[in-house]
Amino acid sequence: MGEGGAHVRLHRAVADQGLTGTPLSVDKVSDTDAGLLGATGVLLVGGMSERFGSPKALARFRGETLAERARRVLAEVCIEVIAVGKAADALDLPFPVLDDGTEERAPVFGVIAGLRAAAHDVCVFLPVDCPLVTPDALRSLAEVCAVPQAGPLPGAYAKTMLTTLTERVAAGELSLRGVNETVRDVDERLLANVNTPSDLLVAVVSEWAAVRDDVRAAVVIGSQARAGTPADRFSDLDVLLVVDRPEALLSDAAWVASFGEPVLTFLEPTPVGGTVERRVLYDDGQDVDLAVVSTEGLGDLLTHPGAAGVIRRGFRVLHDDIGFEELVAALPEPAATGPPDAAAVRELASDFWYHALWTAKKLRRGEVYTAIDCLDGSMKARLVTLMSWHARAVDPFADTWHGGRFLERWADPGALVALERAYARYDVRDVARALWETIDLFQGLEQETARRLGITVELDHADLRRRVAEVVPDPRHASPLGP
Repeated sequence: MGEGGAHVRLHRAVADQGLTGTPLSVDKVSDTDAGLLGATGVLLVGGMSERFGSPKALARFRGETLAERARRVLAEVCIEVIAVGKAADALDLPFPVLDDGTEERAPVFGVIAGLRAAAHDVCVFLPVDCPLVTPDALRSLAEVCAVPQAGPLPGAYAKTMLTTLTERVAAGELSLRGVNETVRDVDERLLANVNTPSDLLVAVVSEWAAVRDDVRAAVVIGSQARAGTPADRFSDLDVLLVVDRPEALLSDAAWVASFGEPVLTFLEPTPVGGTVERRVLYDDGQDVDLAVVSTEGLGDLLTHPGAAGVIRRGFRVLHDDIGFEELVAALPEPAATGPPDAAAVRELASDFWYHALWTAKKLRRGEVYTAIDCLDGSMKARLVTLMSWHARAVDPFADTWHGGRFLERWADPGALVALERAYARYDVRDVARALWETIDLFQGLEQETARRLGITVELDHADLRRRVAEVVPDPRHASPLGP
């Protein structure tokens, strides 16, 4: 229930057992209030949140601060609610906070202070950074004085545990694990805590999806869900939304404001899978890619080799009404990717050399932009494919990713050095130079890959080089580039 009605604010000075006497926020609710338990809810306000970059308690979550939200949830379960933290933090909160009486920072001190101050034998402790916890989840813990299977917080503790807690702290043990041995299963998605702004954004998306009738699943994919090559501070957030009416989310961008203050947003085809995503930059610097697919189209997406490859690298379900995990688990194992045969190498090389000559003609005509676009776009894409074939020819188990991702981790070191020279400035002579650097690199890799695979290079490199040189001579050897 809310802040008004039967709530009466009581302030108590707590001076016993080492507490500081800081005013204590207590919401005392009439015993006639239906559904409230005779227990104390304790909000653990938390500290300065160095990883988060600012105090978590003041971070906004769908119209209210995390502290306000957590206190409201506790008030829907417990007949009494108090907040415990550090008076020295001086957080600008709309309710008093009981100081936990120590300069050390660990949840156990908040638990001890809360148990000592509580008017009831059972206390339900909720850290401020667990925004997805529901009243029902807390109620299930409070009813049997239990902790969830995922860990000690949020959880319920009894005053009878105070002796054990103080003895553990005196012995230097600051962990809460094992203090309450009663465990109750709780949906782990509800227990997610937010340690970074990205975690908070994920939590907001999760709740938004859960309350929308048209959203069937919301799944984090990409770097924020991978175990290998995990996210860093430069990573964006990729979320797959499975919805009934994709056009509603794609045609109207108003909904992205549910997650923060957007600076800009636009539509773009996804790199793999053939879907469309709405890309958003928020005012706190976070960028989010929200790929939208219809419920009917999900099957096609999951069977697309590129999309399936991305999902298999890791995903995290935020909301699911369609059995997403089961759908992924039911997918057939991807066919083993064998080495390319002579026909595949010839096809790729023919594509590359055709565009090399095409680029030369555009450059000779004076269409510098068009030439450089093809050189550093289409031709480089073919080159990267060949680099992946070469890497797997050297090591059949090389993980070459897709679209050149993490190229620097799996490509041949010598090829990477040559690649540095293969990009051009917007300058006629430099585009010509980069064209020939790219040709040399592709030809060398083509020959080396063919040799390792035991196949024959079928194209006449000398003839192809002559044809390109007739249009754009190699300027690295002082050949003029004129009419």
